[in-house]
Amino acid sequence: MGKQNVDRPAYLSSDDARYSVGIHRGPMAPKGLDESSKLELVESAGGRSLATTRTRRQKFAAHWRRFWFCYLLGNVIFLAIFLPVFFLVAIPAISQLVVNKSDLVLVNASVMQPRPDSIVLTLQSALDLHLALSVRIEPLSLNLFERDTGPEYPWGKGNIPGITIRGNTTLGVKTQHTPLLNQTVWTDYVHDVVFKKESTLAVRGSTNSYLGVLKSHVTMDKDITSPTLNSFEGFSLSDTYLKLPPLEDGTNLLGNATLPNPSVLTLEIGQIVLEVKSGDLVIGNATLEDVILRPGNNTFPVKGILDIPTILQNIGQVLADQGPSIKQGSLSLVSTTRTVKWNGTVVPYYTDVMSQLPLTAKVGLVSTVKKTVQELFSGGKNITDVIHELTSYSKGNGTALLDDLKQGIQAIEGKNSSSGALHEMVKRNLYLRDEFQESHPDQTDELFNSLTSWIAKH
Repeated sequence: MGKQNVDRPAYLSSDDARYSVGIHRGPMAPKGLDESSKLELVESAGGRSLATTRTRRQKFAAHWRRFWFCYLLGNVIFLAIFLPVFFLVAIPAISQLVVNKSDLVLVNASVMQPRPDSIVLTLQSALDLHLALSVRIEPLSLNLFERDTGPEYPWGKGNIPGITIRGNTTLGVKTQHTPLLNQTVWTDYVHDVVFKKESTLAVRGSTNSYLGVLKSHVTMDKDITSPTLNSFEGFSLSDTYLKLPPLEDGTNLLGNATLPNPSVLTLEIGQIVLEVKSGDLVIGNATLEDVILRPGNNTFPVKGILDIPTILQNIGQVLADQGPSIKQGSLSLVSTTRTVKWNGTVVPYYTDVMSQLPLTAKVGLVSTVKKTVQELFSGGKNITDVIHELTSYSKGNGTALLDDLKQGIQAIEGKNSSSGALHEMVKRNLYLRDEFQESHPDQTDELFNSLTSWIAKH
């Protein structure tokens, strides 16, 4: 008999011994189990499985270790293409889009010292880029033009210094001497400002903008629309009266003219000389000095010369033209600009535009007569003083004034005037009588009697 191996473990003699791999292996699965059941049995017994499952992170790490160079090369190629496009195309395009979408609103403007070939310009606008970041722009030269004629034909230029724009920022030019580069375009723009309810100033210019260190070339091409003068709607004459006797320069009509300005624009005009018409008949002239139209209503003293001989020689035409207005207690006078001067020099563009605009005003008859009488008797003068003053003036200037008054009265009555007839005519005009009585209740009859008798005798 052979020698028995006493060192072999007893359990190896079992049928399961042939499945054992090392002494540290756990118990083998019973016969007849499938592979999944065997695996579960081994795991529940604390053994180790030879089949392992990798996590997503492990898979990605393995993939990266294998292909990292390909990814690096691809990114380098992508950035080499993208960055130039981004900085040379995308950033400028975005910057231009921001400028195009921005709002530009006129907040203050003035045109001063209107010489024939230049002005002094202030143009302040509020620019809102709708951007939270600050944007710095280099100095900008803007063409100022009419949109219909295009930026190639500017009437002037506005030079804006460099500025940093944060949110809603005001930018523009202030008291800048501006040569008028194109008189035709400038005159067209002035026409729009005077005649229209609102007009548009077109501006265009290019500069560099900086968003941090990112530089972009941008073009500003904007239309700035704002209210304008609207043909001086609301023009009026007030406080008018006849200056008798006239001043040394012949002025015999004084009053005030109101010129409304509903815009934010301040316009220095200068001296305006107007023709005064009744219908188509020129009956005199009027002058406004040192006219500066500021926003709101502007009132200026008026000095006028009524052509009394022309009025009286054409009294029939005047009465026919003024008939409807007289029934309402007023005169309808039309004023048309003859010349505009600044500092003694004719301003051609203002003269040209404003001569196309007739200004019609109602002049109250009653208020004019009342103020005329008040002026006649100012300084404590009585009827004798007034008659003496008129007589002295008439002698010093021929008899034109009194003769013209007398001829006018005769023309109105259609017959030879007498003091009684004239007195009765005046007495029948209740409006005139009421105003005389209000001004000089104790002297009304004396005034009528003395004045009409004196004119009839002379």
